[in-house]
Amino acid sequence: MAISTCTKCGNHNFELVEASPNGSNFKYNFVQCARCGSVVGALDFWNIGSLLEKLAQKLQVKIT
Repeated sequence: MAISTCTKCGNHNFELVEASPNGSNFKYNFVQCARCGSVVGALDFWNIGSLLEKLAQKLQVKIT
C-alpha cells in the first residue's frame, strides 16, 4: 500500500484544520501537512451524511 506524502516537504503526517477562508461565508476543514502546513485537500465543515441521518431519525424515516 502506498504511503501518503506531502508534495512540498515529503512528510507523511497530516492533520485536519478548521478554517474560514477570506471572502467565504462557510467554514471548511483543510487536510494539511503536519510539518509545513501545505494544504492537500479541503472538506465541508459539516458532515452532510451525518446531518441527513439525524434528520431522518427525527422524521422517523428509514434510510436504506
